[in-house]
Amino acid sequence: MSVSYAFDKVAPLDFPALLSRFTGKSLRSPFRSTVPLLSLIEHCPTDWRGLLQSWGVPENVTVHLEYGVASPKPRANPSQTDALLIAKHAPTVWAVEAKWTEPRYETVAQRISRPEGDGADPCATVGVWLDYLRPYAEQSLDLMEFSEVVYQVMHRAASACAVAAAYGRRPELVYLHFHPSPDSRSADTAQYVADLNQLRARLGNAAGFPFRVVEMPLSYTARFEAIQGLDKRDPASAHKVKAALAEGPLFIFETPTITLI
Repeated sequence: MSVSYAFDKVAPLDFPALLSRFTGKSLRSPFRSTVPLLSLIEHCPTDWRGLLQSWGVPENVTVHLEYGVASPKPRANPSQTDALLIAKHAPTVWAVEAKWTEPRYETVAQRISRPEGDGADPCATVGVWLDYLRPYAEQSLDLMEFSEVVYQVMHRAASACAVAAAYGRRPELVYLHFHPSPDSRSADTAQYVADLNQLRARLGNAAGFPFRVVEMPLSYTARFEAIQGLDKRDPASAHKVKAALAEGPLFIFETPTITLI
């Protein structure tokens, strides 16, 4: 299996060029979920290849890191999928959301209860994400029925649908959860399974839009242990995390557990 890198829609890139595209706070902490994701893809190709084959990903796939789908609200931040997998002639695009130390995010109800900075109706913004989901749902969709759905889960799924529609393909959403987390406040695999089950139920359990949750066990190499104490507030930490990723494996990955939803 041949894997090519892209950053968002810029391709092809080698691994050093890819790392240079991550700016600001994106790699300032060694405990960002992007760190084990990048190490898995680049340093552990056998583990990565086995994972992709279990999802049905074909040969010669391009991995688009930080793939952005524009927000329905002008000048707002896009929804950035951690890894979007696109292969020539494949009937599917795979949207991969990596998780490790993140807590559970706010629900749709919490999102729409917060006023927009410009005074606009937040329901209008959230509602357009819902529009991306409609072609892949098995029932009519009402925003108020999504109130307890995690908002980030919703717009990551909507992003997958937007890209799939652009390519004339079907979407698949994968939550790749690295385990264990060093932070006791992190959401666990069972929470991601429950959250995706909840969204899938609201979509009418659409046969054409499968979800998966992958629990990927990991342990640290000496190279990771050397950087785990970096201060995420220090801009210089990003350079040290990138340097460690460029040098070699940061983790040892074990056999994943995959839950099809």
